[in-house]
Amino acid sequence: MADRPSVLFVCVHNAGRSQMAQGWLRHLAGNAIEVCSAGSEPADRLNPVAVEAMREVGIDITTETPTLLTVDTVRDSDVVVTMGCGDTCPVFPGKRYEDWDLADPAGQSIDVVRRIRDEIRERVQGLVDDVAPAAPPGTEQPGFDVEPMLAEHAEAVLAIYQAGIDEGNATFEITAPEWPRFDATHLPEHRFVAVDHERRVLGWVAAVAVSDRCVYAGVVEHSVYVHPSARGRGVGCALLDALITSTESAGIWTIQSGIFAENAASAALHRAAGFREVGRRERLGKHHGRWRDVVLIERRSRVID
Repeated sequence: MADRPSVLFVCVHNAGRSQMAQGWLRHLAGNAIEVCSAGSEPADRLNPVAVEAMREVGIDITTETPTLLTVDTVRDSDVVVTMGCGDTCPVFPGKRYEDWDLADPAGQSIDVVRRIRDEIRERVQGLVDDVAPAAPPGTEQPGFDVEPMLAEHAEAVLAIYQAGIDEGNATFEITAPEWPRFDATHLPEHRFVAVDHERRVLGWVAAVAVSDRCVYAGVVEHSVYVHPSARGRGVGCALLDALITSTESAGIWTIQSGIFAENAASAALHRAAGFREVGRRERLGKHHGRWRDVVLIERRSRVID
């Protein structure tokens, strides 16, 4: 495989699944991996629902055009991922082939396409982790690290929490708790901070148990907050990835939470991390004098049986 590996995503129409996969790989891997997509029977235009689903998570695929699969495109790729058209794809020795069993988004509602999009993200992330080359010395990194949350982070964590509260769209709480209460209620093995290279805390994620009944042993509820000045840098995604990794390693099968219906940024962040909406509690409580609806979200692990 070349220093900069190449990946080809193939579906029938090159209008939905393969285009979403291409968008995700560019988003997750940047320039570390070359990527293209094609179709055995390309459509005239992209699936508009797929375009909208990707737009919700901040990925614009509107400049792409369905393209015909060619023998040369397959020959020039290191990894070929098919999605429902494996028999039409030429096979060359030495290539890595994968066939992803994904529902076709054609004719589906936005809710269905969101689930397909989120499953594609998980698969693409696994592919990136597997084939992306290690960064050479001196390569610029994201600018922060994710590490366990400790008492030394308390002041910054609570300040970021309060900043989120003050924005008025994150929680029913009106004041961040004192550290002893926060520390006592949040699971120590499932809480993390993102810190920059000057050791400033950029954001945090933490989880609490939902019940002491044994049937809920694999269910936690989480919160994630990013400092206003650190948004748009991938901090929230990195924190959620750390939480997902730690909870799955501990045998936890569901992460759940509730977000205000108006909090579109949080909804998009969580959809990108594989969460789905499972319900809506209308007029759940008053917040600064007005009733607020809460959207219930969850992520069910696909690796825990």
